[in-house]
Amino acid sequence: MTVPGNCSANIRGTLLDHCMDGGERCLACDGACCRSFSDVELSMEELERLHSLGAKRLHFSMIGRPRLVIDYNCEFLVDGKCSIYERRPDICRRFICNDPAE
Repeated sequence: MTVPGNCSANIRGTLLDHCMDGGERCLACDGACCRSFSDVELSMEELERLHSLGAKRLHFSMIGRPRLVIDYNCEFLVDGKCSIYERRPDICRRFICNDPAE
């Protein structure tokens, strides 16, 4: 599944059906995907984990899944890097930016 990003660099990526950590592209990135979405869906376990990590932009609803509101700048993005990389949500682990040349 290809999803368009909304940041000025027009980031495009793929939402994989499995988690994928690391990679050269992520290590060299300045957090473009963390600035490309309005929010991400969370499981209840992820909601609880992010709450324990101090998340201030959590949205819980009686209908639909809980969400972390990003507003095109995730609160966990620090100096262009994910400050909770090892504990980030599943959807973040599954997203990979496409190579601009692709």
